[in-house]
Amino acid sequence: MERISEYLQKEACLMELKATTKEEAIRELSGHMARVGLVNDEQQFIQDLIEREKLGSTGIGHKVAIPHAPTQSVDGFVIGFARSSAGVDFAAMDGDEVNLIFAMGTNPQELSLYLQMLSQLSRLLRNETFRNELIHTAKTPEDVINLFKKFEKEG
Repeated sequence: MERISEYLQKEACLMELKATTKEEAIRELSGHMARVGLVNDEQQFIQDLIEREKLGSTGIGHKVAIPHAPTQSVDGFVIGFARSSAGVDFAAMDGDEVNLIFAMGTNPQELSLYLQMLSQLSRLLRNETFRNELIHTAKTPEDVINLFKKFEKEG
């Protein structure tokens, strides 16, 4: 089975997001993903994620948001991570601000992999210890990826 840790690259991790709104957060993380070569068309990727948000917030609760969309702006499946110490209002289901943001995109030909990764990420993020370690303990992108590897083994 494919794992998130196989797709999440340290270059795609932003350890301190500056954005304070949902749209700024999507733009900042998408721009970062484009700069490291994961996104071919930054504006299209941003537009696709924002359009998806209009259907309903991807703030899933427990200080987590997973903006995601099928998009022609990427090849295959991509994922980026950003952490906000201050928190971002993502209109999350539980009303809390979000500290952990995972942006995901996939070429429409890769939908089954994308759905599998979305499900796996959601399952991992239900673990309070995992979330707390991502928010408070991980200092570097390598720490983030190592946490994924550790909790994927346990899961």
